[in-house]
Amino acid sequence: MTPRTGIFALLLGIAACQAQAQTPGAYLSLEFGNGRIHGGNEEGSPGGSRSMGGRAFEVRGGREQASPLGPGRIDFVHYNEGHPDNNHRDGFALQWVGVRPLGSTFTGELGIGPYLSMNTTTIDGREFDDAHWGLLLGGALRLPLNALPAGTHLRLGVNYAWMPGAHRSVAVLLGLGRQFGPMRPEPDTEPVAGPWWFGGSIGRSITNMSNTEGANAGVLEARTYPDADLAHWAVSGKLVWEGDDGRRVDRDGIAAQLFYVQQVTPRFAVSAGVGPYVARNDRDEEDKTRANLLISIQAERALSRETRAFIKPSARPMTVTCGRWACSSDSDNQFRRGKPSNCCAPSPANRISSDSGTMARLSLP
Repeated sequence: MTPRTGIFALLLGIAACQAQAQTPGAYLSLEFGNGRIHGGNEEGSPGGSRSMGGRAFEVRGGREQASPLGPGRIDFVHYNEGHPDNNHRDGFALQWVGVRPLGSTFTGELGIGPYLSMNTTTIDGREFDDAHWGLLLGGALRLPLNALPAGTHLRLGVNYAWMPGAHRSVAVLLGLGRQFGPMRPEPDTEPVAGPWWFGGSIGRSITNMSNTEGANAGVLEARTYPDADLAHWAVSGKLVWEGDDGRRVDRDGIAAQLFYVQQVTPRFAVSAGVGPYVARNDRDEEDKTRANLLISIQAERALSRETRAFIKPSARPMTVTCGRWACSSDSDNQFRRGKPSNCCAPSPANRISSDSGTMARLSLP
């Protein structure tokens, strides 16, 4: 499966979840834990530890979804596998999660879905990135916390990452989650289909490699929400400035994205978007202009019917040419098909950033 094919499969999976008159309840969770790696490239660093060093964590957001298999969810997951044996791997997964009550108190979950990861390693004093597709399988046990808002629970989870051509990993995670009830936007803040929204955001980008510097970054965006037949969807165009890290990346470009928007509370929503991104990197000596795929995660709060505030914490792989694939990223997350090569060329690494801003609605004829 190529990266583009995989992403289109993810989009089709989301699109299969038909919009309903009332938005199904959202799900959010955050967990931390530890685990170990097995097989693959675990022996790449002699004497290295196979433990994740207590640095594993998972952020999960999803929506309730009925199916022939019974109640469940569609979840978008950011998973960080810690720092075992000279490996720094993290990535994104889209999972189908089955949810079942276990008696009168506990609830159980089982999930599976495609997982795109980027692994940063150091070989002979040089840092490289390696992108792989695989599967993320997981299970969780939920215990309700009745003293907290309805739907809040303690979550004990287990993740198994299966990655062909690379190491596997198993981690145990503990944290908090909340299942929200069905929700619609407040009437005075619900976005109207048709008008365009315009906004901007500023933030910081950090390249996950040594001898690089944090950089100021910014995005200008125009977005519109289609008609009621395509509820939960938005279309966006962006001008992106990633900033200069002083070594690997000095890049900017244009992007177009399709967003799925999930209402959490009457004024708060989260969304995930994907689309093409064409950018120029002035620090890339071989191929300055590249076509990529941009993935974004966004949390937004409606201030009124005309204005919204948002924040986009993002993790994004930079351009990598290694073996079979090349991966790149900007102020969100992107990757692309690369040319085969026999060895890793000097390459940028993962980039982490957070930017925030506001959007205002403008009605055009």
